[in-house]
Amino acid sequence: MDLKDKKRGATSISKLFVENYLYWTSVGLTSVAYSSFFVTELFSGKNIPAATKLYGICETFYFLSQLIGNPFFGEFSDYFGRKNTFLIILGASSMNWFILSTARTSTIIIISRILHGFCDSNPQTISSYLSDLTKQDDFAKKMGILHGVGGIGMVSGLIIAFFLSWFGFTNQHMFMVSSSVSFLNGLFVYLFLPESKEMTNSKTKFNWARANPVGSIKFIFKNKKFKSLIVILILDIIGGTCSVVLLQFYLQMKYHFSDTKIYVLLFEASIFQIFSMAVLLKLSIKKRGNKQTLVDAFLAQALFNFLSIVLTDGWMFFLIVPLVYQFVAFSVIQSFFRTLVPKDDQGILFGSLQLTANFANAISKYIYPVGFSYTSKRYHFPEAPFIFATLSSILGFIITSKIDEKDYFKRVRKKETLISF
Repeated sequence: MDLKDKKRGATSISKLFVENYLYWTSVGLTSVAYSSFFVTELFSGKNIPAATKLYGICETFYFLSQLIGNPFFGEFSDYFGRKNTFLIILGASSMNWFILSTARTSTIIIISRILHGFCDSNPQTISSYLSDLTKQDDFAKKMGILHGVGGIGMVSGLIIAFFLSWFGFTNQHMFMVSSSVSFLNGLFVYLFLPESKEMTNSKTKFNWARANPVGSIKFIFKNKKFKSLIVILILDIIGGTCSVVLLQFYLQMKYHFSDTKIYVLLFEASIFQIFSMAVLLKLSIKKRGNKQTLVDAFLAQALFNFLSIVLTDGWMFFLIVPLVYQFVAFSVIQSFFRTLVPKDDQGILFGSLQLTANFANAISKYIYPVGFSYTSKRYHFPEAPFIFATLSSILGFIITSKIDEKDYFKRVRKKETLISF
């Protein structure tokens, strides 16, 4: 790549940061409002377990639809380009939040989540875009910075949502604001974000054989080294999903946390996540390597899930330390996979990884809420999902400890390690 292309690549990545920032701002705007919507609007604050169960059902449909959408948009971005993919994704996101701002029935909510789930492939497209423009050694580090920027976006969304709620905005109003941000993000991409695929050898044929869940699964299992990484990825998702799905409901039910307290906790977590992803990840990879960084992330994940069970009300805000560090795992796992796939197949690679992650998410986001909300005269143990998540994290730690980092980072892009389908 000559100097001109390097400068162009740096400019493109900086604009990608803006897209990522706006995407996560829209997520931050709805992070509390979406969960609260089920409790306050649909069940009038009277039945948190029922609200949790419906939330789990909606999110299960969301992630099941992603099982179809992820490989499709992975192959779509390899053939039609990253920019066009971004435009479709952001347009669908804007439409989803607009529909939810007017929704009054569970049927409309589920349909909206299915449509959004099919099109919501922004994280994998960002990974593909960044992969087009970065060297192997820089990918995980820049992904860390990108996640840090996303954390800033999340904080911005939380702050905006907090002040909007302070001035009397309802959850539906938050959805409308998020819809507007997604629309503006799409406009920014259309006007300013260049196409990264122009710097690589574009594909000449859209491969329908792998633009579907079955073909995507065949793609990721074609290389033997993928198998242990797939197990690690699934365990990371199962261990980490519990905090994302249940923490807010758990704190509301057990300690009667108000929305304001939830905002403060998520704000603290986002601030620490910025530092963790933008600074700690880079330092950890440099000093300890990719494998040990992943091991540390699993330990942090297990610690968070365990502490969620034993800590009392006043100590809950200290959960942010292990909560934020566990999120470095996915970036590191992606860097392991990336060494084994040709550059023109990065889109379908990250689409396949996202499919796998969302398969684990779909299971977790149904099992965890159902287990959490289950009550009977003899049995009610809302901490049970956190115990299961702790065991998953420990198993991930054990398997990660046994892989050899040299198998992935010492033979980068040699013919015997590249795969195609």
